[in-house]
Amino acid sequence: MVAATQAASAGMTGSYPTQAQGGAAGAVVPFFYGSNQYAEKIAVDVQQLGAATVDFQHNVNPGGFLRGVRLFARSASGAGGTLTADTPWNVFQSISLENIDGSPIQYPMGGYSYALGQKYFRPWGGDPNKRYDTVNTGQNPAGSLFIQPELRHTAGCLANTDARAQYRIRYTLNTATAVGGAYTTAPTVTVTSYLETWAQPDATDLHGNEIEPVPQGLNLATIRRHQPFVLNNAGANNVFQVSLTGNEIRGSVLVVRDSNNARQNYLSDPIRVRLDNRSLGTFSPDEVYNRMSDFYDFLMNGTSSIETGVYVFPRFYRPGDLVGEAWQATTNATYWTLESTTLVGAVNLPGTVEVITDEVVPVGPIPAELDAI
Repeated sequence: MVAATQAASAGMTGSYPTQAQGGAAGAVVPFFYGSNQYAEKIAVDVQQLGAATVDFQHNVNPGGFLRGVRLFARSASGAGGTLTADTPWNVFQSISLENIDGSPIQYPMGGYSYALGQKYFRPWGGDPNKRYDTVNTGQNPAGSLFIQPELRHTAGCLANTDARAQYRIRYTLNTATAVGGAYTTAPTVTVTSYLETWAQPDATDLHGNEIEPVPQGLNLATIRRHQPFVLNNAGANNVFQVSLTGNEIRGSVLVVRDSNNARQNYLSDPIRVRLDNRSLGTFSPDEVYNRMSDFYDFLMNGTSSIETGVYVFPRFYRPGDLVGEAWQATTNATYWTLESTTLVGAVNLPGTVEVITDEVVPVGPIPAELDAI
């Protein structure tokens, strides 16, 4: 019904919505209708975990408009270890996706941070902890991460059509101790990487209608970044001045850890959020968790749960059910602070707070259906 309504409102020629300009048969087929999603293997890396981290990097195969790079991690032959709370995602000590000039698009951060981003910034993909291939018990962790600059419906995809200027995926496998403690035999990890794209469409369709050559979503760019802070001792106040500004913020995730790197619910009431001279709210942890449950269906219906030490502030819109709010505009001069007192009775401190942001950069006119999603 929604698709039919959208098609009707856009105008129809044959079976396609049309644009104002003429084409071979008086219509221009929108990119979405003339393209298709395509996948192709990039590389397979095999490495036994050891005492040191190991780096890998691969150019992303050129072709089409890049949606993202999917990483499949599988492991075998591990014995004697006990997986830590962040597995299987901490198999990756760091992941990043680089632009054609070497600058980061998805900034270097741990696999667990990317798993949280996949869950809370792209929630239509579901909780990665619930996917069919996730293994976080025993000695041999496994799971899949989608390092995805695209939001949805082509918004934020990247032109990947020039073989002379390629994007690059980088990742670092963690140490055996970080993943599974005291292994007697460390597992051997196999990582398979795939690119996923919107395919370059033909010039015309089978009826001779011209096909729009590029997606409208190219007018949006996305960035994923993070910033670490020190969490003060029990009962002490914390003011975190976040410098990840200058773009439109789709959401932020706070990950709180103790001095042993274990995630802890150590933020107390109140949690204050300020932007310049405006208060965006004074929350208790329960209020944050309830707002998360209001927004994310998998939390509301109980198919997923909120991770220990994780606090999420979404700032995007779910067009299918009219839930959410618009992106938060910032400038490089924006003064953004998060404030909370460390929980009385908290131990193993000082700890850390990692702030992860998902950001949007409009680089051209934004179609109404892609704004704030």
